[in-house]
Amino acid sequence: MVYIIQDKVVLVTGANRGIGKALVDAFLRHGARKVYAAVRNIDSAMAAFPEECEEAKVIPVTMDLSNPETIQTAAEIATDVEIVINNAGIISHTGPLDDNTVERLQEEMTVNVYGLIAVARAFVPLLEQRSGCGILVQLNSVASLRCGVSSVATYSASKAASFSLTQAMRQELKPKGIHVVSVHPGPVATEMLADALKEFLDVAETPSNVAERLIDALTSRDESSDKPNPPFLVYPDEKSAHLGTVYEGFAKRVVEEGHSYG
Repeated sequence: MVYIIQDKVVLVTGANRGIGKALVDAFLRHGARKVYAAVRNIDSAMAAFPEECEEAKVIPVTMDLSNPETIQTAAEIATDVEIVINNAGIISHTGPLDDNTVERLQEEMTVNVYGLIAVARAFVPLLEQRSGCGILVQLNSVASLRCGVSSVATYSASKAASFSLTQAMRQELKPKGIHVVSVHPGPVATEMLADALKEFLDVAETPSNVAERLIDALTSRDESSDKPNPPFLVYPDEKSAHLGTVYEGFAKRVVEEGHSYG
């Protein structure tokens, strides 16, 4: 059987641009019944999806990952959600020893790490009601695995922390029937990348390709069940897939199977 997106209800954070907007578009293309577009400013979602909002295929909801109250309020609205994708995040051009390193790290931890915790706390009770079909997706990064560029040291540190939390959530939520997926894109052609790492734009993947590859992962085939069977680790572009191949042996033995480091 193949888990299908048709008629599913999805929530995407940071849904008004970049990967988030591409995810909303992709889920609708694949037949999702409804997508909650979680954004800081409702008007931005209305502008990004005018027709879809009018047809109630996209439901804008206010959410600021630095404000847990807005996350809880969104969960009280999106009570029928089946797939939650925590895509929103921030990145700064900050090295490990810059004058503002601590301040920038605090900002990125607030959104990229504490925001993930708040999203999980708010939405896990809803996903637990989905009889083994609830899915929580966290958009991490290749920077979660290694800091390859010192000028995004604080971003990499925050994403490494969010990846650690994602691993822990996978362990904790599996008995509740919730599938956790950690996505690790490389450079993606978004406004956020252009602001922080414009030198990578020439080799960046398109947001739409990243979205499609995530959906491919979510609909992974399992002959024995009609429930989701997504991989835990998803590398949605060529550059991240290369790193993923190198990381795969370690991930299989230590991250996925839980063996010790010894």
